[in-house]
Amino acid sequence: MLDEEEKIVYLANLLSVARADGSISPNEMQAIEAAQKRIGARKTLLRKAEGLVEAKQYSPAPVGSLSAKVSNIEDMVSVSFADGALDDKEKPVVLAFAQKVGVTNNQLKQIVGHARATIALARGTRACPACATDAPLEAKFCPKCGGSLAKSDQEAAVAVAYEVPADGVAIEFAESTASGFADAVQRAQGAPVQATCVKGKKTWYLAAWPKSEISEAATLASDLKGMRNRKVWLDGEESRWDDVFSFLWCSDRRETAYRPVEYCFGVDEKRLNIWGCKQARLEWSGWSGWFNYGNFKRPGVLRGHDTFVFDKGRIRHDLETNLFRFRLCPHLNFRLVEAVLAALPDEVEIRPNGDWEYKRDHEESPGAIRITTSVVEGGFTYTDEYFSSGVQPRSSTVGLRILEKALAACGDHSGALKAILAYRES
Repeated sequence: MLDEEEKIVYLANLLSVARADGSISPNEMQAIEAAQKRIGARKTLLRKAEGLVEAKQYSPAPVGSLSAKVSNIEDMVSVSFADGALDDKEKPVVLAFAQKVGVTNNQLKQIVGHARATIALARGTRACPACATDAPLEAKFCPKCGGSLAKSDQEAAVAVAYEVPADGVAIEFAESTASGFADAVQRAQGAPVQATCVKGKKTWYLAAWPKSEISEAATLASDLKGMRNRKVWLDGEESRWDDVFSFLWCSDRRETAYRPVEYCFGVDEKRLNIWGCKQARLEWSGWSGWFNYGNFKRPGVLRGHDTFVFDKGRIRHDLETNLFRFRLCPHLNFRLVEAVLAALPDEVEIRPNGDWEYKRDHEESPGAIRITTSVVEGGFTYTDEYFSSGVQPRSSTVGLRILEKALAACGDHSGALKAILAYRES
């Protein structure tokens, strides 16, 4: 006598055989439901067994007494023969289970023969999946509609799994009453890789694109807003939705901008961003913290100006950290980011009326230097003292020159980017 937990595993073993070829046919499901009734299992236990098999890579496990284990093998064979034959994908599952139980090959042959005889004696016929007419178990064609029973079985079978591509971006989602569901299905059907299957009584849809076509995947992701049953896979590994599509809200705003390309460079907000992505959060502004990344070299005897050496390693770290969540954005140009970092001077000299000036600190900090200057104002001269731990550009023109050099290195001379180079502070 099996308890409820053992009945769930018993039925899961049968489902694992039926699912071995990636689908379950009506005849296979009928054989499983017959076994369910025979062992006295409620339908809720069958649903739990389906969840057990779907939740992970299930491996059939023997349960109960030896007679129960042998009966389980017999039912597994019966499920396999429900469509007329034990196919090549179902056979290894049955053999592996028989080895776990300790059944020899000769004993298994007897079980198979007994299962065949039982099926023939009990039914002797099978329903045609196309027209439901009873046909002899060994028949290849339906006596009424004339259709191929094997082909009809394949067409009537319900896929229970699909393979997620090992490369690119794949999205899967379940049927839903959400308003965007119909559009999502239509979008998924246009993907280079697409599939459907049934899991947990719901139809699931899979759509996949190469990473170079992430914008297509992003459009489907937008259609799926508000839907709960959705997943995303990156190069065959399940990922967090927000880790892959963090760029969506920003990309959507870009599409509605007056000049989309200028949006990425911050020109729409009158804030120059030389990296080509607002999410870099390293703006070309005097208050930006990254202008403190580095240290001062005080002048020697023969030099009269301080030099600030940029810590490009730290700047790169901030860029990589800030842009990681947006790395799949189709508008993010990493070649440009690298070119801008290369075009940024390794060190800058502080000269009167030069491109760079000291950045004033509110208080002394580690690495800061004391600056003392004479200021003439209104006919009076006074000494101005403050601390500085970084530099700042005197105007956006300095950044524009760096950006222009980087764009040339990337071979990008588009009209839109030329418009960015015409940007001037208001």
